[in-house]
Amino acid sequence: MGLVVAGMAIGLFLPAARFGFVNWDDDAYFIDNDSFRGLSWENIAWCFTTTHMGHYQPLNWLSYAIDFAAFGLRPGRFHLSQAILHGIAAVLFFALSKRLLGISTSTRSRRHLTFSAAVAALLFALHPLRVESVVWLSARADILATAFYLAALLCYLKAAHASPTRPLSTGPMMAVLFFFICAVLSKEMAVTLPAILVLLDVYPLGRLPANPAGWGLPNARAILLEKVPFFAIALIATINAFFAAGEGLAGFATHPFAQRLAQAPVSLMFYPFKTVAPTALSPFYEYPLQFGWRHPAVWLSLAALMISSITCWLLRKRFPALAAAAVGYVILISPVVGLTQRGPQMTADRYSYLSCLPWAVLAAGLLALGGSRQKRMTAIAALAVLAAMIYGTLRQQRYWADSVALWEHALRLDPANGIACANVGQAYESRGRHEEAIQAYKKALKLRPHHPNVQRNLAGVYNRLYRNDEAIAAYLADLADNPDRLESHYYLAITYERIGDDEKAVVHYREAARIDARYADAHVALARLFMKHGYLAEAEPRLRRALELDPHHLEALERLARLCGRTRRPDEAGTLLRRAVEEAEHRGERELTDRLRKAHHEITGLAASRRATSE
Repeated sequence: MGLVVAGMAIGLFLPAARFGFVNWDDDAYFIDNDSFRGLSWENIAWCFTTTHMGHYQPLNWLSYAIDFAAFGLRPGRFHLSQAILHGIAAVLFFALSKRLLGISTSTRSRRHLTFSAAVAALLFALHPLRVESVVWLSARADILATAFYLAALLCYLKAAHASPTRPLSTGPMMAVLFFFICAVLSKEMAVTLPAILVLLDVYPLGRLPANPAGWGLPNARAILLEKVPFFAIALIATINAFFAAGEGLAGFATHPFAQRLAQAPVSLMFYPFKTVAPTALSPFYEYPLQFGWRHPAVWLSLAALMISSITCWLLRKRFPALAAAAVGYVILISPVVGLTQRGPQMTADRYSYLSCLPWAVLAAGLLALGGSRQKRMTAIAALAVLAAMIYGTLRQQRYWADSVALWEHALRLDPANGIACANVGQAYESRGRHEEAIQAYKKALKLRPHHPNVQRNLAGVYNRLYRNDEAIAAYLADLADNPDRLESHYYLAITYERIGDDEKAVVHYREAARIDARYADAHVALARLFMKHGYLAEAEPRLRRALELDPHHLEALERLARLCGRTRRPDEAGTLLRRAVEEAEHRGERELTDRLRKAHHEITGLAASRRATSE
């Protein structure tokens, strides 16, 4: 049955093997990142030391490195690997569900137990909420961490069930610790495992009394003490996550404490609701404007949370599995309910990958408890639900096929989604659909006037279309919010130079060189303007500095050669032009090669003539 579960989980996501990267972190993870590409010692060291994108996830990066070493930067292969990892997670969850159901239910039928566990695994693996984690390549950490998390739970359940009154022996304890460490090295969200182990000790294992007042008894105290290493690792991983996040962790100025508290009930109720009704799934759920305690979603969520909590409390003795599933869910989702906010999203489908596992086990437990007639009816109902989920998942996958489809879908769900407007604009721009990109960027700015990148992107489109006045206005607006943005200073200077305002161009080229003194293009651009206006003494050190930074900079080589020619240094000019010819040939630029070769021939002829005259 495990093979069936794995096969269905993998097979459902095979269409994604035809998909490419999307403009939602994939550029920063893969396209613009050379550091993970390969399995050299340098690459592996980078994987285990980087906090790229605000996370410390070395095993996740190592998995990408293995994919690259095997297949190169082929997104289809990365998608296939991700589907296989999802299949492994599904099998592990099948095994875990079977063990949990065997402990907590009274069913004697091995076949029915296996069927119920398979249903739990498929409810997890085939659900439309899984699409984001499985199909979005930047979200692989969810799958990898969950697989190790499940392996740790399996080892723990097996050992703890065999040792109901004593702490675990060293061997099983080390195995659980190993998988737990692997989980937190895949994604920080796995820090919740120690609390889940305590919950399992209460129910279904019964190693700890349900009333915490009894946890001070000798046996209970010993069982709790065995969790100390786990809590210590969780604490270290949590502290490390805060340092890794850096500026990505929202401060109270941008995300006040009252707003965080308001977000918590919305987040807590969002994922169970979407589990039951997986419709209108979006790649980005933006904060509503003026979100806070007065927002209707907060009060609806609070009411639903109170009703759910009271129900679980009243049924805690008669139906302890419900209370255990609810507590387990709260523990698992707690890192991402908004109290420690990261990123601009309010909720995210990927956060359900690990956190909603208890609901699948609970549903399978209900199936396992039914009578013979009920079993047939519930089995038919379960199969109907699985069929509906397969349809929904296949449909949801299609939106992730490319960036345009993804963000157009997000805008259909929420036309006021500023992030989606910005991203669909970028997707249009990458396809050369410039007018559509401009309109999308303008709409994004109306919705979110201080979006960090939209003005810059809008200016870039105007610049490429030679709409200079509009480009200048957009670059200046971007610099008003981001005064040290190097590329805006540089390309604003290019635009000024294009319209003949060299004085303003020099100002912004200087700013670009100040922001990044190693930016060779800025030094060359300044030298170009200095030479244009006859300031050769100011131009030469800029060109030499550019060649120190980039010895193969073609424009620097050519301009310094011409400067040397104008200052009666033909031998040095010839050497520089020869280097420029070699570089142009290497790049395959034939016309430039011919022009440089002609200039080299002229300058070497002049040098020979001067040597003959001097002799």
